[in-house]
Amino acid sequence: MARRKAAPRIIKKRDRFKELRVLFGKTQRALSLDLGVTESFIRELESGRSNPEITFAFKVAKYFETTVDDVFQDLAE
Repeated sequence: MARRKAAPRIIKKRDRFKELRVLFGKTQRALSLDLGVTESFIRELESGRSNPEITFAFKVAKYFETTVDDVFQDLAE
């Protein structure tokens, strides 16, 4: 029996993402350049209109020298 490929795990953001960006003294533009994404994606993450895939969540955690749990939390009920 063939297995279906699992959909990428999505993690919803919380306000900690923006807090860390500000703590590190980064603008949305500077952070987007450092992480290799668009500035609009950073805005969407901070506003809750977009959610990162798990691989990006790990990249963000490494960038901020913390854990994924510290930056993001799963808000799905």
